[in-house]
Amino acid sequence: MLASLFIEHCPNGLAFYINGELQFHTEDEQIYHEYLVVPAIALAVRRFLDLSISQGNSPNEGLKVLICGGGDGLAARDVLRFPEVSSIDLVDFNLEVLELGKTVFAPFNHNSLSDRKVNIHCQDAFLFLSDRIQNIAKSDDLYHVVICDFTYPTSLEETRVHSQEWFQLVRQVLHPQGLIAENAVSPDLNTSGFWCMYQTMWSAGAIAKPMQVCIPSFHQHGYGNWGFLLAANDQAITKAELTNIHLPDGLRSLNLDSLLAAFSFADAIAVQRFAVNIHSLKAPQLLYYLLNPHPNIIESTDRNIDFLDLDDAQEINHLSQSWMRSLEIDPLRLDSLVKLWLEQMQKLHPDFQKLLPVQNSYHTPRMTASWLGSVPQLLGQINLPRLLDRIITRGKDLPPQAISDLKQLLTKMKSENQEEQIEESNDVALNRIGSETFQFSTSTKLLISLTVTMLVANLIAPDSVFAKGSSGSSSIDDARFGVGFVMTTIGAVWLSSLYGDSKSK
Repeated sequence: MLASLFIEHCPNGLAFYINGELQFHTEDEQIYHEYLVVPAIALAVRRFLDLSISQGNSPNEGLKVLICGGGDGLAARDVLRFPEVSSIDLVDFNLEVLELGKTVFAPFNHNSLSDRKVNIHCQDAFLFLSDRIQNIAKSDDLYHVVICDFTYPTSLEETRVHSQEWFQLVRQVLHPQGLIAENAVSPDLNTSGFWCMYQTMWSAGAIAKPMQVCIPSFHQHGYGNWGFLLAANDQAITKAELTNIHLPDGLRSLNLDSLLAAFSFADAIAVQRFAVNIHSLKAPQLLYYLLNPHPNIIESTDRNIDFLDLDDAQEINHLSQSWMRSLEIDPLRLDSLVKLWLEQMQKLHPDFQKLLPVQNSYHTPRMTASWLGSVPQLLGQINLPRLLDRIITRGKDLPPQAISDLKQLLTKMKSENQEEQIEESNDVALNRIGSETFQFSTSTKLLISLTVTMLVANLIAPDSVFAKGSSGSSSIDDARFGVGFVMTTIGAVWLSSLYGDSKSK
């Protein structure tokens, strides 16, 4: 996918945009990159080098770091703050960004992409990891830190590097005590997307801790607080361990106190981590959450959750309860969307079934008969030829055979009306259409089913179905809107299945 790159020259530096979205402003990009890079490298230094020396063992040759994305060279700059790092593999598929990193951005990244420790690979990160796994012969070939500095995903293809399968690959090239740092999304403006990333890391076997920080330029663009994920391969991250790391000199924003504070989240946001599904290639979830953000505006934060204080065993126990279901749901498919809506409706409004025209225990025979008896009367108020004409006009996505049947059905109805020159009720018209001389039973069933579904849904939640009211907005409450939407969506799935079954027969 081609990307649109734009550099804005400002009095106080540069602002870099990809496809119209701010990637960084040189005035405050240090905040972003320090929180993304420094904690992971500092932890790795302590785990692999400092402890080896204190235990009387000879230290390893140095840390091996993999940066996926980060073609601007800014993440590499902060990795190079640590003399303990011996080599960096930087993988970015965008040759233009890499070229900018070597030229325009060089004064800001301190010429990091020209450093002898940095090996640049211009290719897809997924393919790079797959090839790397095949060439691992010994533990010395493993990375100590993997930094995922990808852009905000705007397509299904771009979400691959946030999937369960991606992190399973990452863990295979990572030392058992190694660390992963990931650029995520806003936890307050895209809460579901953020926790989807968090859950996905856990589901792949990584032990993740969420972080958030305020970046002024991001706030100015309406991005909210920004989120990161710091994860361990096998050895969990603890507050005691973080308290004892050594931070390099010259950092602009990050210090030990601000780092520990970054793991604290408002309870109203944190609790929603249990309400999302994991993202995998077989059942992609992330793009759905990013396209349907549900921001959480917290006016007063009286209660916070410090994720460094949470018990990791309890956390994985709570999170894993939804993982099996996640593998079966693709929210970009209509049937999965219906299932998701029904599950949410049952949790939020357990009695919503009482609004539907189905047989419930409290229904009397008279109530049921009243519902059934209303159907012919409702159908009698509809101009079927006009409805058919509108369906054909707007139903470009219907199967060609369905459109053909509907056109023949409309022609038959119009010809009969012209021949007889009398006004027939619609139920009589349908009976005539279903006669032995007219073989369009599937289209007739589709038409009747669609009509009844729309009418029943409109009776339950009028504004949800036909969006009556000023500016097409709805005047009903969330519960009735949900029911109306579910009814309409179920009807669409049902009609699609009906037509498919009839063709197979």
